[in-house]
Amino acid sequence: MNKELFPDFLIIGAGKSGTTSLDNYLKQHPGIFMSALKEPNFFAMENMDEAEKQKNPYYRRCITDIKLYQQLFEDAQAGQIKGETSPMYLYNETAPARIKKYVPSAKLIAILRHPVERLYSRYMHLAREERLPTKEFSDALDRNTIWWERGDLVKEGFFGKNLKRYFDIFPKEQIRVYLHEDLKKKPQELANDIFDFLGVPAQVEIDSSVEYNKSGFKKSKLYDNLVGHNSVIKRSAKKILPNIYEKAKQNVQLQQLVNSIQNKNLASPKLDPVLRKKMLTEIYAKDIEDLQGLIDRDLSHWLK
Repeated sequence: MNKELFPDFLIIGAGKSGTTSLDNYLKQHPGIFMSALKEPNFFAMENMDEAEKQKNPYYRRCITDIKLYQQLFEDAQAGQIKGETSPMYLYNETAPARIKKYVPSAKLIAILRHPVERLYSRYMHLAREERLPTKEFSDALDRNTIWWERGDLVKEGFFGKNLKRYFDIFPKEQIRVYLHEDLKKKPQELANDIFDFLGVPAQVEIDSSVEYNKSGFKKSKLYDNLVGHNSVIKRSAKKILPNIYEKAKQNVQLQQLVNSIQNKNLASPKLDPVLRKKMLTEIYAKDIEDLQGLIDRDLSHWLK
């Protein structure tokens, strides 16, 4: 174990709240090295049983061995601070203690989105991946469904409960919490604040023109197979030319073009406002009230 090859900071979530955008914005800073693999999830899944790991396609790509995890940061240049993004850290119950064990001085960044909107965005993402938990989004109101079993669905949106695990064991000065709406309205201002928090020069202009990780129902399966988010071309490039593929991901203009082509095939119906209000009242309202005090920020607009 090499103490020099642990991250200096972590983006801990929440999923579908802007973590992909943050990851890409921080990569644009010359003083920051971000793990090429997004969501290694090491601190949540260390030493996971291999048989258990193979049961879930998502788990298979996660890093569970400390030596492999540290390899993610070997290419960092002298003077760069190192970071990675794993939204699973926010809702995984064991992650805070493992982070405290290995990197007690790590700075932690969370970005949060209105929990009902976040959950609906997750539903749209799973629709794009053809991995819906159930057909109807309204099924999330039923506490006896898979929506309440999986950590990345309803449970991830209990931000107050999830963040409290971090505030209980880390100094408040090591944690910075942002809102998705801040990212949408003033991405450069938010990025500058993160740069300042991480101790790197803030005079770096980011390109925020790319819309990352858009989700929705596929309009055409043929179109998706050719140029979609998991197309034959994309899968082949990742397998045959992994280094070139990773470098291409760093090119903002190329990403803008690719995302534009892919997003044309996605349909994202709007969330029913009546259902939104019902979910807010029955599931998340109390946790939002608790979250306000925890992060010292007025979230009354979330409760309306």
